[in-house]
Order: sequence, then C-alpha cells, then structure tokens
Amino acid sequence: MIEIAGHVTLAASGVVKARGGALVAFLLTAGLDAASVILYDNPSAGSGVILGSAKAPASQNAGFCPAVPYAAASGIYATITGTDPLVTVVFL
Repeated sequence: MIEIAGHVTLAASGVVKARGGALVAFLLTAGLDAASVILYDNPSAGSGVILGSAKAPASQNAGFCPAVPYAAASGIYATITGTDPLVTVVFL
C-alpha cells in the first residue's frame, strides 16, 4: 500500500506528526523579520535528532526537499522563531 503524504502549516512551534513517519519537505516563510525553523525527530518537544533546519530573511522563503524522505522514528516537532512566520511541512 502506498502511503499518501500529508501536510501541516504552523505559525508557532508545535507538533507536526505525533508518531513515526518521514519528512518529505518543508517551506519556511518569514514575516516581518528573519525567521528560522528546526525540525526534530520527536513527537512532542524541540529536542533530539535534527531532521532539517532553515533560516530566511524578513519577507523571504527558505525550503528543503531531500531526494528521499528522511525517516522520523518517533514523530516530527517544529521549533519556529520570528515574527509572523509560517512553516509548511510535508510528511508521510
């Protein structure tokens, strides 16, 4: 069975996926100032193995799309900084 990718958009730090899966891609859109995101292999906190990270200047974008999805054994948690940023994460 082929698993269909899901996505979530966050404006603040939080859970992307609360169980194991895979990181497919993410896009960070900065708001009024510079923004950053760090994605962790963790279902509930910003700690542990880092799956990916990005920084974007004010009003700019930064993204990441690996050639193959990155396994997330426990889940995916996003730690986000900046004023009014948005992070969209695609996952399996």
